Amino acid sequence: MIILDVQLKHVYGFDDFRVSFTYKRRLKGKPSVSLMGSEALEGRERFRYKRAVILMGANATGKTSFGRALLRIFSSIKESTEAILRELNSENRPAEFQVDFVNEGFILHRFCGFVDGENVNFRYSTAEIAEMDSYEMAAGKLTDRTDEVNGNIKKLKELVGPMEFRSAYPEIETSLRVKDIQKTELLKTLRAVIGTLDPTLTDISIAKDLKDSFVIRRRGKEIIIQDGKLLNRELLSSGTAEGIDVAVFLASMVSTGNCFYYCDEHFSSIHSDIEKRIFGLMVERLGKNGQLVFTTHNTNMLDLNLPNHTFAFLRKEIDDEAYKVSVTFASEFLKRGTDSVKCAMENDVFGALPDTSLLDDLAVEERKTGFASPSPKESAKKSF
Repeated sequence: MIILDVQLKHVYGFDDFRVSFTYKRRLKGKPSVSLMGSEALEGRERFRYKRAVILMGANATGKTSFGRALLRIFSSIKESTEAILRELNSENRPAEFQVDFVNEGFILHRFCGFVDGENVNFRYSTAEIAEMDSYEMAAGKLTDRTDEVNGNIKKLKELVGPMEFRSAYPEIETSLRVKDIQKTELLKTLRAVIGTLDPTLTDISIAKDLKDSFVIRRRGKEIIIQDGKLLNRELLSSGTAEGIDVAVFLASMVSTGNCFYYCDEHFSSIHSDIEKRIFGLMVERLGKNGQLVFTTHNTNMLDLNLPNHTFAFLRKEIDDEAYKVSVTFASEFLKRGTDSVKCAMENDVFGALPDTSLLDDLAVEERKTGFASPSPKESAKKSF
């Protein structure tokens, strides 16, 4: 499944928010060999989409909330229930959304919804993607099919077909699904990831007496992973515990086909180089029509050999006494593939560095002694 365009209004703090996961052409000067590979719908070479997006931004800019909104919207279709959509209406104003996506085949789907308390209304449109169509061309041919659905979300599920999407966030799901993952693949991935994070943890096996469970043994102690959840977390470091969630997510990418993945900040306690390596493995495991959104605070990810349109930055600004969230892709400012995204980020070209001005008063005494640290925006001196 591929997401192409998302619009949110009064949804989890997003007001008049829009993000596009499509692009028109490659940037000039970009190396021909890239980690990303082809970024077009298989069989439709002009129908281009961003196969992976690294989403960055300061705290509280909406990285987790954006993933939560997508999860609610698509879960409502997959589970055929409007109740999930009602959770989008978290403010005192009606929530609205519009999502364009491709599921199976060459059909562009548009799902629009309006949620006001208990009232839920939605519209549904489709367009056939011709051989030479771009996303923009296909979107211009969308035909309203709301009457066929007639307000029945179960009928909508039948028209859309089986959907494959997977989300991983500590704040939303307390455990990751393991039922649809090959046990041998999960065991192999657990050994590789956990063994890398903690070389003392190499004795990992499938539990004989517990269903969908694995056992990690160290110095006579057993650490149990059951249904994707670590039962005795206190026995492991924070980074190793996070690694278990990462391993389950990574293993699922082998067992699932053309799937949409949203991985939200699962590497806060994991070394930067390991995060970069695992992200590369995730991209390698994407299906031909798969897609990955990967949120992080790790600026070293900006050094990866990826198209500039891969890197997206959320920012929150005050607009008419209200906070507004917007997104900027590096390709909007950096027109050459050889431009440094990291240097641009450090110079706050994307307006995504945190504002630390409120901390200035706390540093008055430090300045007198010469120990004050400059704010991120003050210290940005490099050119790109």
